[in-house]
Amino acid sequence: MQTLKRIVWAVLRFLFALLLATLAATVLASFMQTQNLISRLNGVGADIGIGARLGTAVYDLRHFAPQYFLGILAGFLVAFLVGLLLYRLAKFGRPVVFAVAGAAAILAFLLGSKEAFFGVQLVGGARDLVGLLFQLLAGAIGGLIFARLTRPRDRRVR
Repeated sequence: MQTLKRIVWAVLRFLFALLLATLAATVLASFMQTQNLISRLNGVGADIGIGARLGTAVYDLRHFAPQYFLGILAGFLVAFLVGLLLYRLAKFGRPVVFAVAGAAAILAFLLGSKEAFFGVQLVGGARDLVGLLFQLLAGAIGGLIFARLTRPRDRRVR
């Protein structure tokens, strides 16, 4: 019974960490892609103030982020399960393993969605290198959050 209880808590902890990491990465990625698009508009002469920047970011959080969340969640699920396996084999570098896994999940989603939609990058803010790097950074931060929330407890302290 104690083993079953431990397994259930481990699964719940994994799911909680997965959802929180996905939420954080989605909010960051959505905000960064919005600001990248607006910066590119400013670069061609549009004068967009701070109010419009924030309003657009909020709009994207409400309308773009929920769909992006689902794509990131699917990618994170696979990447973090693979990351857990890699960490168990390597036994070191937990934050790095999950930061790379988070960034790789975002990259896989972006490349896969572009391929699925006939070469059109669905995340407008990831159409240039700077935007892509910001998306990968959001994924890496999500991975670090996951690593922190799922790190093994010190068994000596009880």
